Parts: sequence; structure tokens; C-alpha cells
Amino acid sequence: MTLSTGLLLGALACLAVVVVAGMGRAVLLAPMLAASRPAATATPLGGDATRRLSGAGLLGGLGLLVAAITLRAVLAGRAPWANLSEVSQAMAAILLASYLVAARRQPIAGLGLLVAGLAACLVVIALVLPDEIIPLAPALQAPLLLTIHVGAAIAAYAVAGLAFLAAAGELLQRGAGDRIAFLPAAATARTLAHRSVLVAFPILTAAIVLGSVWANLAWRSYWNNDPKELAAASTWLVYAAYLHVAGRRDRAGRLAAWLLVLGFVGVLFTYLGASLLFPGQHSYAGV
Repeated sequence: MTLSTGLLLGALACLAVVVVAGMGRAVLLAPMLAASRPAATATPLGGDATRRLSGAGLLGGLGLLVAAITLRAVLAGRAPWANLSEVSQAMAAILLASYLVAARRQPIAGLGLLVAGLAACLVVIALVLPDEIIPLAPALQAPLLLTIHVGAAIAAYAVAGLAFLAAAGELLQRGAGDRIAFLPAAATARTLAHRSVLVAFPILTAAIVLGSVWANLAWRSYWNNDPKELAAASTWLVYAAYLHVAGRRDRAGRLAAWLLVLGFVGVLFTYLGASLLFPGQHSYAGV
């Protein structure tokens, strides 16, 4: 087992602790809390001890992921996101970092369970997919664009993942009348989701523009109707539709939250499906 694999397994163990602790407290205490008071006043995840354990697990997972990514960069001598395994590691790290930053300003501790679960899935994908360090394909031999374009796309995908989890929390709370004790209130989740999109959307836009510039340099065309290009454009349109609907919440109801769910489905397809299921010019790349 390599050191990089060991670091990823350590991160996965930290995240598993968060998931198990959060689920245990939610199962044991949520029914009692929900029966007596709304989620907005409930203790997130059931107590200070669980919050501290979850916070330590998330920080530990993030630290180990950063160590794995840094090691990868040193060994490869390039930005550590040139294949799907590397992209998955970076997405997991940025997702955790985004959540921890947001949690300092908003009462969203209950979402830590969901964030840890999604980050753990990304780490598993990173462990399962091939991770050999091999020479870059000619089209990828542009260090600055590899760093900025792919890095921007990963950041946008990760923050969109946080928006998705917040939207899922909002939908669950709306359906339960805001009485799911281990989740933040619907209004709080909605605010987090919207702020996350306000961050992710311009970054995704920049990534697509930079990708077009890179495509012209590599393939002499700004747009090639490649499966990944089409998937990225479709995903961008979903988030653009969300921003239009988000200002009309009084009439749109739950549509905005469902658009964020659909948008993240688009992210997953762009990131994984278009690469693995539909061979194209981006088949060798992570994003």
C-alpha cells in the first residue's frame, strides 16, 4: 500500500466516524426532539460531544486529503488533478473546506453528516479508479491551464455539491414541517444553498470559458460538441435557471431546490458519466 493510499484510507476512516456518530445521534434523539420542538431550536446532531467529534472527524479528513493531494503534486510535478481519481480527491477536500467555512457563519452543523457522506463517496471513487502517475496526453501539456481550468471546475463542482446537500436538507425540512431535529431549518438550508450557488456559478462559468480557450489551443476549435462539453453546458444552464427562479420563491415554491438537485446530477454526469460512458476528446481527463 502506498503512502497516498494510506492517507486516503485515513481520510475515509475520519469521515466514517462522522457519519456513524451523526447517524447514531440522529436515530436516537431526532424523534424525541422533533416531537417537542422545531428543528430551528434543536441541538444540532444531538449534543456538544457529537459536534466536537464530528468537527474533529471533518478536520481530520480534510487534513489527510490535503496531505494526499500535496504528495500527489510533488510526485507528479504538476497540478494534482489530471485524472478522475485525482479530481475526486480534490473535490472531496474542497467540499469539506467549503462546509467548514460556511459552518463558522451559519448554524448548519446538522449538514455535517451529509457532507461527510458525500465526501466519503468521493474518496471511495478516488480509491477505486486508476491512480497511476503517467505522462500527460499532448492536449494536457499546458501547466497553467491545467491548474486554473481544471482547478476552477473542481471548485465549482464541490461548492455545487454543498448547494445540493443544503437543497436536499431544505426539501426534507419542508416536507416534515421543519421538525427534523438533526438538520438545519429549511430557511437556513435555503440560504446556504443560494450562497453556495452564488459562489459556484461564476467559477463554473470561468472554467467553461477557459476550457474553450484551451480547446482552441489544443484542437483548433473553441467548441467541438464533445460529450463533456455538452454536459458542462447543460449543467451551466440548469444553474442559470435556478438563479432565475430563486428570485421568484413566492411563486416557484420548491422548484428552486429541485433545480439544485438536478444541477448536481448534471455535475456528476459531467464529472464521471461523460468520461466513463461516452468516449470523447475529454475521456483521458478528469473534468
